[in-house]
Amino acid sequence: MVSVAVLSCFRAASAPVDLAVTLQPLVQQYQLPGAVGAIIHGSQVVALGSTGVRKIGEPIPFLSGDIIHLGSDTKAMTALLIGKLIDKRRLTFNSTMSEIFPDLAAEMDPQMAKVTVRNLLDHNAGFAHDLDWWELNATRSSLPAQRRLAVKKALSAPPSHPIGTFFYSNVSFVLLGAIIEAKTGISWEQEIQEELFKPLHMTTAGFGPPGTQGMVDQPWGHVLDADKLKPVHNDNARVMAPAGTVHCSIVDWSHFVAEILRGEQGHPTLVSPATFKALITPVSGQDYAGGWIVTERPWAGGRTLTHSGSNTTWFCTVWIAPNKDFAVLIAINSGANPVGKAADDGIGRLIKLNSTLATNP
Repeated sequence: MVSVAVLSCFRAASAPVDLAVTLQPLVQQYQLPGAVGAIIHGSQVVALGSTGVRKIGEPIPFLSGDIIHLGSDTKAMTALLIGKLIDKRRLTFNSTMSEIFPDLAAEMDPQMAKVTVRNLLDHNAGFAHDLDWWELNATRSSLPAQRRLAVKKALSAPPSHPIGTFFYSNVSFVLLGAIIEAKTGISWEQEIQEELFKPLHMTTAGFGPPGTQGMVDQPWGHVLDADKLKPVHNDNARVMAPAGTVHCSIVDWSHFVAEILRGEQGHPTLVSPATFKALITPVSGQDYAGGWIVTERPWAGGRTLTHSGSNTTWFCTVWIAPNKDFAVLIAINSGANPVGKAADDGIGRLIKLNSTLATNP
C-alpha cells in the first residue's frame, strides 16, 4: 500500500501505479526475499510498489514505504556535497591532496600528493579498492578522526594503480568525506543531513542497516549461507559512510534522483548548473564521474546515468534518462547471487512498463 505521506513532497497527481504485479514474478524467479521499485517522471513518482517479505522466515511483508540500504549509491550524494563546496569556493576540482591537507603533506607519497579532487570523483586516483576499514573502526576514534587516519594511510603509500586510469575504489569517496569534514569543520554525517537530506525532504534518511537489531520493523538484508538465504542485520564499517552506508525509503531516494534529473536538464537546485555539469562529465576515454556511470541507451534517447550499490546484504540500481525525463529505481533486500542479474531484469521490466505509462498517462 502506498502512503500519502511519503508522496507529499512531489507534485499533486493521481495515485501512482502499483508495481507489485510487476515485481512479484521477479521475486519468484530469482528467489528473492523482497523487492521495491519506483518510476519517476520529472519530480513525480508515477509508479511505486513492493513485494515479498522483510525477512526470510517471517510473514511480515516488504512495504513500499520501508527503508532500504543504498550501498554505493551513496557516492553520488557525497559528490554533490563536494559540488556545493566548489560553489562556495572552498576548493576546486583541481585542488590537490597536499593543498587540502597541508599538515600531512610531508608524509604523502610524492605522486599521491598531486592527486586531485577530480581524480577522487572519477575513481582514477590510484587507490586500491579498500583499506582495512575495521582496523580504523577498532581505534574507537570519532568518525572524522578515523577518516583523517584513512587520508594518512591512503596517501602515504605509492599508487596501487596508475593515476589517471579508472579503478573503482571506496577509498576515493571516504577521502572525499574527509575533505568535506576538513572544509566544514563538522562530520560528513552532519553535513549531508543539513545540506542534502533536509533541502530534498529526505525525512527517512539515515545511516547503517535499516531498522532495529532483533526486530523486524524494517527489511533485513540477506546473504547466502550453505546455499540458503540467511537474514543479517549488519553493514560496512561506519567510517565508510561517504562511500556507501546511507539508508532511506525508495521515495526519499527518488527525491535525490529527481535532483540529478533536474541537474541533467540544466536546472539543479543544490549546486550551480556549471558545477553540476562539470561534476558529471567524465574525462576523455572514461565513463565514470561524480558517482555515476555515464553512457547512452536507445530507450533513453541518448545519455543516461546509472549506478548500483550493495553492502553485500542489499542491492540497489538506478537508471536516469534525462532526454525522456524519467528514472527507474529498484532495491532488493539481498546481496546474494544472482541479485545483480535480478536487479537488471527488474530495471528492464520497469523501463518496459514506463513506455506504457508514457504512452497512456
